[in-house]
Amino acid sequence: MLSGRLRTIANCVLPYRFIVDVGTDHCFVPIYLLLNNLIDYAIGTDVKVGPFEEAKRSIEAYGFLNKIEIRLGNGLSTITTNDLCECIIIAGMGGKLIAEILETGNHIMHLNKRLVLQANIDVDYVRKWLCENHYEIVSELNIEDENIFYEIIVADKCIDKYQLNKLEIKYGPILLKEKNELFIKKYQNLLNYKKRVYLKVPEYHENKKLIQLEIDEIESILK
Repeated sequence: MLSGRLRTIANCVLPYRFIVDVGTDHCFVPIYLLLNNLIDYAIGTDVKVGPFEEAKRSIEAYGFLNKIEIRLGNGLSTITTNDLCECIIIAGMGGKLIAEILETGNHIMHLNKRLVLQANIDVDYVRKWLCENHYEIVSELNIEDENIFYEIIVADKCIDKYQLNKLEIKYGPILLKEKNELFIKKYQNLLNYKKRVYLKVPEYHENKKLIQLEIDEIESILK
């Protein structure tokens, strides 16, 4: 039922038993978690009517009408302080949008203990938001699913302000430290691409120096 990406995201909620899945689509993640007895209850939200209706049909088909509640609305705006909200999942969107959605949830963040986030692009916006809102990155997973690389961030609420430097915000503090095989593969591919682009850019073009800076930075993190 789940892709490798979604299964990895789902398993990151442990040990929390009450989740909110933003942009739940067909509600496959909450259903997977309930089928495997990994959670007790879930709220799924979606801003689009089509996926909202699909989610309701999926829940009914699996017999989880008393275990999953679906709400139609933008981001976390449908979640209230009366809801059980230990872990929030937001995945498959741009980093800017994820940060905006998290902002809409300021009213319930004091209830939340964990965020599981996966941005398709602009992941630096996500890490900046975490730093500014007292969430510590406790795990980062770099996975490859159908030849596409994804970064999954797991962040827990913390008391002290969380700080990262520029490289950690861009590439991930844990990913940078571990530099596992997929991390190397992802950025080696990007480095090769940047070098090909560099050779095609005329010497007088203003982007030539910028591309060289990008190449130098990627080479430095691969060392």
